Amino acid sequence: MENTSGIAVATSTRDGWTERLLRAQRRRLFDAFLLFREGGSEDSVLDVNLRSAPAGLQDWADAASRSLVTACPLDPAAVPHLPYADAAFDWVFCPEVIEYLTLPGQQQALVTECCRVARKGVFLTTPNRRHPLEFSTGLPFVHWLPARWQRLFSRLARGRRVPPALVDAPRLYALAAALPGAPAHDVGHKRVFGIKAHFFLMIRTGG
Repeated sequence: MENTSGIAVATSTRDGWTERLLRAQRRRLFDAFLLFREGGSEDSVLDVNLRSAPAGLQDWADAASRSLVTACPLDPAAVPHLPYADAAFDWVFCPEVIEYLTLPGQQQALVTECCRVARKGVFLTTPNRRHPLEFSTGLPFVHWLPARWQRLFSRLARGRRVPPALVDAPRLYALAAALPGAPAHDVGHKRVFGIKAHFFLMIRTGG
């Protein structure tokens, strides 16, 4: 599946063990979000995504919770701006977006905007750029190669692109530390093959 901005996105319909692995990992991240928000089954959630519909939220939340989710697809070519008032939602869930933002200041703007519209907290997920497996293509080590080699290997992955701005835990901590008001934050992780594969940034905005 490809979103309107031309970025290839993994879906549950893709064949292969890497997709099954990624789907299981996304479920684990979704479960971590549920723990982070400590219940809150009646809380509103903004799903900031590169897709036109919620991913894990749509797949795994119950019907009552899905009715409280608002999807907000972003254009990765623009500076992130969420068209909502301050503290418009209880929670912001932002899966696999930040690694596609390459312009100066985009990543910081995304985290800042998510915090602005979140009354209680922000939960942002991203693959670990230091993990040997690149999850979008399913290829090992390809994300450590120069961009021209990445484009070549993407053909082996049926055109699926390597996210151009993969981050690690220190980068997530730095983004959160630069937020106005110094909100409480932490970074968790889920492992694949014993190695930290995906990080989740948790920010408490109050409420």
